[in-house]
Amino acid sequence: MTKLQFFLNQAATKLWIRPTLFSLGALGWVALSYLTEIFYPEAFGVNIPKETLVGLFTILASTMLTVATFSVSAVANAFAAVGNSASPRATSIVMADARIQSTLAAFLAAFIYAVVSITALSAVGFGNVGRFMLFLGFVLLVAWVLMSFLAWVDRVSRLGMLGDTLERVSAAARKAFSEPGLAGPLGGKSHPEDEDPPDGTVLRFDSFGYIQHIDMEALQDLAEKRDAKIWLSVRPGKLVTPRAPVGIFRADAEPDDDDLAAIRACFSTGSERSPQTDPRFSMILLAEVAGRALSPAVNDPGTAIAVIGLQLELFHLWAENGRESGDPPRFDRISLPTITAEDLIFDAFTPVARDGAGSIEVCFRLQKGLRALMHMNHPPLCEAASAYRETALELSDHALPVTSQRNAVRRLARKPLEESDRNG
Repeated sequence: MTKLQFFLNQAATKLWIRPTLFSLGALGWVALSYLTEIFYPEAFGVNIPKETLVGLFTILASTMLTVATFSVSAVANAFAAVGNSASPRATSIVMADARIQSTLAAFLAAFIYAVVSITALSAVGFGNVGRFMLFLGFVLLVAWVLMSFLAWVDRVSRLGMLGDTLERVSAAARKAFSEPGLAGPLGGKSHPEDEDPPDGTVLRFDSFGYIQHIDMEALQDLAEKRDAKIWLSVRPGKLVTPRAPVGIFRADAEPDDDDLAAIRACFSTGSERSPQTDPRFSMILLAEVAGRALSPAVNDPGTAIAVIGLQLELFHLWAENGRESGDPPRFDRISLPTITAEDLIFDAFTPVARDGAGSIEVCFRLQKGLRALMHMNHPPLCEAASAYRETALELSDHALPVTSQRNAVRRLARKPLEESDRNG
């Protein structure tokens, strides 16, 4: 994914982009109606009175203003509910819903089209052709608004509900974990996260924020031009600070200021991590939903258990898509760390293990989930899951109030791997 593609994907998630584009389209139709009147004055023989159009557009404008105001209010309340019931960081995923954006775009575009059409009819002399084109736009917009409103009735009834939010967060996570490049070294070579850097020119950052995207194609092109190797110590999701080292540039000649500026331009940063390019952040969002469900104010262990099931699916995707394919890396001059099994398990299960340690059903499901990971044909994941079940066991030993429950969790955690839990 190039930097331009990443920027366009980010822009598509903004709530105002689609309504703005569709509103500009409505304005363009009014302009097209006027131009059609100029260049094809006898194209149509239908005569629609100006007063009829003004009356129709007046009704449409007043109706759409009310509907758009109500819809925006409903969306704002839903986003607040997402932040309270799930996680504030999940709001951006819900905001990226194309159906929400299209519905708001339909209402706003219809309102703007009606207002501009009334103004144009009052200020410019439209003939039969121009008025017919405006009426045609009115018919198309009303049909679009009616279909959008029917879909909106169903959508708004679920918008902001915990189940709907969890579905959208898990869908975004599946998309991130299904990309082999994101699950692995972004198409480059991989090295252990704790590997000592090689000799070369230290690359430093000049801003503060989370790395949201690395333009691997631009880095590869620059490395080929300079006959260099680039060793990175960061990947999307890493927090960087000014003057912090992010990698090593190895070449016969020292990079000049233009080279260093071009390398820094390949990194996109922001105040928040991006679920589009950071699979670990997607896992963290699910973990935050589970942690919020286990809080004393909510006390919903069922949601935490459901989240564990979703996380197991993501671990399977990560294990499958993160395997070495045997093909040469696309960006063979760039090396960067991969996601480790230890970090991913820590991200996924820490809130559940901590906040659900006093719930016997959550403890059982967590131990069964870790056991399921140990059955996957992925040695690092098996080792990390085996180590973490001891941590989960220690937490449950301190939190469970009944001795029999503690003993039951202990037996499950210490059961040999060959005696798999048939009930999962």
